[in-house]
Amino acid sequence: MMLIYARLLLVISIAPLAVVSWTVNSSSRRQVVHEGVAWIGKATTGLLVVSGIPSQAQAARGAAELDFEYYIRSAVSGNKREGNVLPSLSPTPALPRTLKEPLLSLLLNDDCSASCVPIATLVQTILQSRSNTQDSNEIERNIQQRLRAYREKARKSFYAKAPWENALVSDQYYFDLTSYALWRTAADLLPNFVDRDRFIRGIGRDLLNNMQEKGLLPNKSTAIRGSATSTIPSMQAVLQTFTSSGFCRDYRIGEAPVLDKKGKIAADAPPVIIFDDLDDDALTSGASIDCLVSVLEPATLGASLQITGEQSRFGPDFVGATLSAVWEQADLTSSWEVFFVDPEYRPNPKDYFPNEQLLQYTISLKQ
Repeated sequence: MMLIYARLLLVISIAPLAVVSWTVNSSSRRQVVHEGVAWIGKATTGLLVVSGIPSQAQAARGAAELDFEYYIRSAVSGNKREGNVLPSLSPTPALPRTLKEPLLSLLLNDDCSASCVPIATLVQTILQSRSNTQDSNEIERNIQQRLRAYREKARKSFYAKAPWENALVSDQYYFDLTSYALWRTAADLLPNFVDRDRFIRGIGRDLLNNMQEKGLLPNKSTAIRGSATSTIPSMQAVLQTFTSSGFCRDYRIGEAPVLDKKGKIAADAPPVIIFDDLDDDALTSGASIDCLVSVLEPATLGASLQITGEQSRFGPDFVGATLSAVWEQADLTSSWEVFFVDPEYRPNPKDYFPNEQLLQYTISLKQ
């Protein structure tokens, strides 16, 4: 582009001289034409000498030439049609884990009664709704009927993806199905987003209180106002309780660690810092901090993916709500987004088989 611009400047600078020459020396139209042709020949020769126009063989091909060349190649020889690649078959699901105490009876029970935390919280949330005209027993029966109907309707598709061994909530995959039915029921009975948020956070508070009463977690008094570092023991205890009860395979706080060539954590990988004094200072000054928590293979993964596929963000989330309740005890408010991660590289762009639920929190001091 700069070469062409230089050539144009050279032509423009020569042209006025030629015009002056024609004006002074011209005596006839024939002489003007003759001198004009002679000037063009000299100017062209000058351009060739000064600018050094490369030969056709030496000229560099631009983007347009390359685009045209590959377009012709594609038209003549054909091109690989990536759009026709079909998704690969889903990986064979592992055998279902067995969920157990001390957490199972708090999360769900086989008769879906109000003796478990989510049903009791749903009943309480509906009772607090302005439009409610039923008593608690009627609400509980309505929940059970709707839940069983949703579970029966979705049974076949859930079983095809991840077959359970026993139709009990202690079976990981049947727990998944029941969680899906419960949250679909809650979505019907709580159309208001404010009530849905109250329902989710209520589950977290009740689960946390029950865990502390059973001695599974540090006491509430260990939390210090505005101190995220004081909540670290409770955070780790909550996640460990969910893991040991079979709800998830494992968990991770923070970003994924650096791995070596053998797939193990590198020896020089930096240590994981959950919160530090700088985070506490940021909170007390009015700023917010972030926290990442990964839940690996949670028992509600299938239900969460199914509800997300139905264009809803109101899905099962026991761990996220309980961690939020932990920070509440230190007068910290939190909001979080849920993402689903497939940690394995897959060459087929249509393959997506997530097994990790990533919780991204934003935490600030309660005003």
